[in-house]
Amino acid sequence: MQKKSKSVLGWTTFFSITVAMVLVLSGSMVLAQKLMDVNTVSDKELESIKGVGPAIAKKIIAGRPYKTVDELSKAGLSAKQVDAIKPLVTVGSAVPSPAAPAKEVPAKAASTVAPAKPAKEAKSADKATKAAAKLAPGQKVNINKATKEELDALPGIGTVKAQAIIDGRPYQKAEDIMKVKGIKEGEFKKIKDLIIVD
Repeated sequence: MQKKSKSVLGWTTFFSITVAMVLVLSGSMVLAQKLMDVNTVSDKELESIKGVGPAIAKKIIAGRPYKTVDELSKAGLSAKQVDAIKPLVTVGSAVPSPAAPAKEVPAKAASTVAPAKPAKEAKSADKATKAAAKLAPGQKVNINKATKEELDALPGIGTVKAQAIIDGRPYQKAEDIMKVKGIKEGEFKKIKDLIIVD
């Protein structure tokens, strides 16, 4: 009888240790998963989160930058959706990417290209002044040749509209930019003196 109870006790101990190890390992794997930074992650990475489809991913990207995960509600996500993805995402500060080595540019081209825009900071009340400060006096952005970052530096143009401008190329005249979704006459007035078509 005593031999049987020692055997049961041995198996119980073994089973308890095994369960504990499984729990520790599964907890470690969850902790090992890297949280996605909603300020820098791509739309495809966002779509890999359960419950986040292409439409929600675009809303999240369009609303950048975020200071807290709760600010995702400003992008049109419901409180339930925010709570569902909260354990999988984080909000980091946007870090400027290292500048590429400067290529020699002909004098004419240099005057039509805006300097590269650093990573977005918190939205300011006066975006026009902020963007205009990034353009040297007399410099204009060529909407047929500018990079996404250069277009993003224009007042009222974020990363989504910058990509839409690139996708809509070529433009015959500066006014053609109003064919881009989200760029109406008001937005055009803010940038018309800062853009050219070549």
